[in-house]
Amino acid sequence: MMKKFLAVIMSAVILFTLVGCAKKDGNSPTTDKGSNTASGKKESITLLYSLSDSFNPYEAITDQNREITKLIFEPLIRIDNEFNVVLALAKDVKIEGAVCTVTLKNVSFSDGSTLTSDDVVYSCKAAQASNSIYKSKLYEVKAVSAVDKNTVVFTLTKADPYFKNLLDFPIFKSGSDKIVNEDSVKQVPIGCGKYVFNSDKTELVQNAKYYGGSGNIEKIKLINAPDRESVAHYVEIGATDIYFNDISDGEIIRMSGHKSDINLNNLVYIGVNHSYGALGLSELRQAISSGINRNEICGDAFYNNAVSANGFFTPVWDATKSVQNIQTSSNSQITIENLEEIGYNSLDTEGVRRNGGKSLRFSLMVNKENRSRVNTAKMVANQLKAYGIKITVLEVSFNEYINRLQSGNFQLYLGEVKITENMDLSPLIVAGGSAAFGMKNTAKNEDKAEENEETTVKTSSSADIINLFYKGNAEITDVVSVLQTEMPIIPVCYRLGVLFSKEGINIGGASQNDIFLNIK
Repeated sequence: MMKKFLAVIMSAVILFTLVGCAKKDGNSPTTDKGSNTASGKKESITLLYSLSDSFNPYEAITDQNREITKLIFEPLIRIDNEFNVVLALAKDVKIEGAVCTVTLKNVSFSDGSTLTSDDVVYSCKAAQASNSIYKSKLYEVKAVSAVDKNTVVFTLTKADPYFKNLLDFPIFKSGSDKIVNEDSVKQVPIGCGKYVFNSDKTELVQNAKYYGGSGNIEKIKLINAPDRESVAHYVEIGATDIYFNDISDGEIIRMSGHKSDINLNNLVYIGVNHSYGALGLSELRQAISSGINRNEICGDAFYNNAVSANGFFTPVWDATKSVQNIQTSSNSQITIENLEEIGYNSLDTEGVRRNGGKSLRFSLMVNKENRSRVNTAKMVANQLKAYGIKITVLEVSFNEYINRLQSGNFQLYLGEVKITENMDLSPLIVAGGSAAFGMKNTAKNEDKAEENEETTVKTSSSADIINLFYKGNAEITDVVSVLQTEMPIIPVCYRLGVLFSKEGINIGGASQNDIFLNIK
């Protein structure tokens, strides 16, 4: 899992990379329940799964089964493709400081029993005890309790106005994950999602108790694809109707049909060792940033499966969309002005800028196992060469990459981190964070920092402004402003995933959080 990302996936942000029936021909007569030629609506679809994997959302390890669990279980909220909250089992979510209160809808599980706050508490604790992505998302939860049968309270380690974005952990009936059959084999927990397994566990059928009503797709056939090779085979021959790929390894299996871009909260960036020479100067980091043509990188290194970073947060997030203004193409004027401001006004015989005996020569470390990021590093080196910044690309194995990051043995590095949906950059920016490699501890005294909030916000370092934000003494727009000025790391792009679907299947509005968001 860890090798899916160039940087360590943050622990707090870690966050810090399918026996079934063959699909019938879509042009067969109307006696085929898999199609409805009169209405153009599909009454059944086929998906891939792994027979040997679990359908417990906190135990499933394959991408196929993890996606299918989202058809069986419902969360409190979902996140759409622009990172907006969509209420699911939650009727209302209120956040006051470090307390989040959730009121539940009147919902039944597939066995007819009523969803209560005890089920939410049980599921939350199951998530926290697991090794799943949901454990890392709940890093701020200090305690969770049921106030009454319809109200759940989450007590947090810090005030976080966007904590509700993390309430997407699947809910199942309390204790149902312990149910076993006569052979002592664990059964699928009881959920309240759109689908349930049929009696012989070979298909998913509509859940008659689903609170959202029935949809057009009456059943979902399953094909066992236990490994990457079998998944690739079934995708390439068109055996599955829907297929999602986050392209974390830089490779993509293509499928005929409709292709949709899925926004990922995966930031590709240049990390900086602030203790190494001129890299400790914000002017040099600004010069490197403005010397990069992010649009070219997205097109040539990621084959347009990425969007240029115009700031530190994803470009599609409404909260910061209007205030982020990092240029996505290179700007020679800004680059040169920043270099000259810090005294790099002459060139040596190789065309490298120098300031006395100091020259702008740096190594850029990259994990050689991901070709997209290797190509990105090479493009960055070529682009900065035009401004007299000499970059040597250092391709290393994943193990060496991690060891050098942890020991501080680097100058620049190309990294990728998956940011949790509450947009917490602390582990990446604040010294001591799980992915804050090369950061200095520049935070001011906290007691003095609270004496004059207005002045402090204007003069804050990157670490200060993030700490102030989580104390309620700064706005997200203040965070944007300070980070773009300080440039503690250099954002390059946000990656995209791809979702393929067969012609005639409309799953518009899908997101990485739930590719089946609008499957009804």
